[in-house]
Amino acid sequence: MDKDIANRNLGMKAHKCRLCGASGLFQSYLVKEMMIGTGDEFEYFVCADCGSIQIAEIPDNLGAYYGEKYYSYLFHTDNQEAFDTEIDERRKILDVGCGSGSWLFEMAKQGCGNLYGCDPFIDDDIAYGDRVHIKKCDITEMEGDNSFSLIRMGDSLEHVINPIEVLNNARRLLETEGELWIRIPIFPNFVFDMFGTFWYQLDAPRHILIPSVKAIKYLADNCGFQFLNIRYRTVSGAVVRSFLYQHGYWFYEHTPEVRKKYFPDEIIPKVDDICEKEDRNGYGDHVDVWMMKRHVIV
Repeated sequence: MDKDIANRNLGMKAHKCRLCGASGLFQSYLVKEMMIGTGDEFEYFVCADCGSIQIAEIPDNLGAYYGEKYYSYLFHTDNQEAFDTEIDERRKILDVGCGSGSWLFEMAKQGCGNLYGCDPFIDDDIAYGDRVHIKKCDITEMEGDNSFSLIRMGDSLEHVINPIEVLNNARRLLETEGELWIRIPIFPNFVFDMFGTFWYQLDAPRHILIPSVKAIKYLADNCGFQFLNIRYRTVSGAVVRSFLYQHGYWFYEHTPEVRKKYFPDEIIPKVDDICEKEDRNGYGDHVDVWMMKRHVIV
């Protein structure tokens, strides 16, 4: 186990929130990079106003902390694959921060067409048949104002340095009453309470800002959206990986043998029960959020 857990609480330090703009002395922490195993450490703080937890300084070489093994870029298939299902192009869908497009590909297999994605970290544009079209760019460079019926941000919004600009562009691209679906870690939560800075979803330095529910509603109000619904969806893996981080195992050391050493098969259902209970209490660590484009920004 890490020997300096107590030293990861840095106390109150001066910061400015990159989301709501609040300034002051905020609770700060030292967080270790655990996915690719560099062990580099980064300061994070909790905004006392909007409740978001966020990195204090974004490293200049942020791209180096993704690499070829990052999960969202591992999907590969034949770009010319012919889909057997009848195509339905009634909805135009955009997946923001889609990686190599695994979710879009699955939607195409189910019969959806008119599927688009954008991700600045892929090597080049990607196409899967005539149904999926992915651009190497971020959302600010996407064309198609007022044309998308659904925009998805699946575990991607926490990676951006400019969440307000991203949501403003989502509003630009959505048609009237189009929906925005955000899947994202949420703070505070019971997993952070248990494991502190070894919470798996902190994912330093890749996760720039993890919002609170208050912060999500702030984004909706300030970017022209109507907040529709939120659903908590914590999985047992968040608890297991956080525990293993705390005990010194970096991400790629989480082999089945290591996991079963601490969490044998008969224990996982009990962890699932805890996650489901905390989700019901609105204190899980991951959520799905739905918003609808407002007619007029108020």
